Amino acid sequence: MTLDDISRRELAPMLGSVSAGAVFLFGSTKSAGGAINLELPTDPAGQNRALMRMMGTSGSDRVVWKTKGKIFAVFPDKVALLYGMRGSESTWWKQVDDDSWVRYNSTMSFFENPETGAFIDEFTSPFNGETLKLNASYIRHKEGEYFTPNGHYYGSMKKIFPEHYPSEPLNLTWLLDGDIIRYQNGSNFPPILPEPSLEYATMFSRASEVLDPNVETPSGMSAGWNIFSGQRPDYVAMGVPPGHIIWHFDAVKVSSVDELDTDYLERARAHSDLFDRSPEFDEGASFFEIILKRLNKE
Repeated sequence: MTLDDISRRELAPMLGSVSAGAVFLFGSTKSAGGAINLELPTDPAGQNRALMRMMGTSGSDRVVWKTKGKIFAVFPDKVALLYGMRGSESTWWKQVDDDSWVRYNSTMSFFENPETGAFIDEFTSPFNGETLKLNASYIRHKEGEYFTPNGHYYGSMKKIFPEHYPSEPLNLTWLLDGDIIRYQNGSNFPPILPEPSLEYATMFSRASEVLDPNVETPSGMSAGWNIFSGQRPDYVAMGVPPGHIIWHFDAVKVSSVDELDTDYLERARAHSDLFDRSPEFDEGASFFEIILKRLNKE
């Protein structure tokens, strides 16, 4: 008897909800000859499962993305490189029901000399000569981000800004070229940031891994950019306005946190003893709840 011969009801008690969900991610994904059918799912539930695997894992292990980027100041008459950044994003995923998941993500980045790659703690602006302290960019999402066939959202944000997170069937902007899935998407942040503000990225994964339920954590890469308003206090201090800042970044999903650069790991663990722990277990208000309180939007 093969797995295809066993019903979900029969299999679930044997493997548990997480394992059963992994095995039945896409139903029967193999052709008669045993090869994986490389066809992108078209139904919202199937698309959500595929995206979850592209971004994370159908298992329970920590997923780590190794990140690197450069920060540019954009003026009406020029674009100037400021400094670089190097960091990581760690995510922990949990299955909510048959077709939905929640991820708890934590990002930590330090700034660096864009030519040498050495970490830097301050930067002297070439525009006005001001020297600024460069603090680590460290964000943890305790409340988790939900991935459902009817949309992706943070709980507190959906509650305060329901119009920004409508319940609509998922319809991904993605393409399949040979074995490569290319998925494009903009940021899912609520309207609480100084404008202009937008993150846009393309994620790349192998269809032969994403659509194969035997591969628990498919590999992946991404590249994109963040636009930040030049009116933010730190950029104003540099003499950037009028204009804005662009963070260009790329990332690769690594198999273990130990694959991150040694100097980065030492710095990250020294910066916070929470680095290796899921934000789900953090104490106090979540990142977005703190922002909402400041904006008096609780």
